[in-house]
Amino acid sequence: MKGHRLPRGRTWILALLVVIFIAGHGTILYYVSSHVAVSAAVASGVIVVVVIKHLGLFGRLYRLFRQSRRNAKTDSDTED
Repeated sequence: MKGHRLPRGRTWILALLVVIFIAGHGTILYYVSSHVAVSAAVASGVIVVVVIKHLGLFGRLYRLFRQSRRNAKTDSDTED
């Protein structure tokens, strides 16, 4: 029994779209970094934030942050 496969033409289109997407982001980051004098740390931070946003991880990180703060708060309440 054969599994579902994309036709060969669609695979190339998908690969091309991924390459264009990555190249577009690289072009934007290059343009911004060449026109604004920023340090490597700031540029790295912006890249990390962009990747996190594109992957949709802000919600998960916020939830983890809230849980850790809630746990730290309850731990400090039990120490008194």
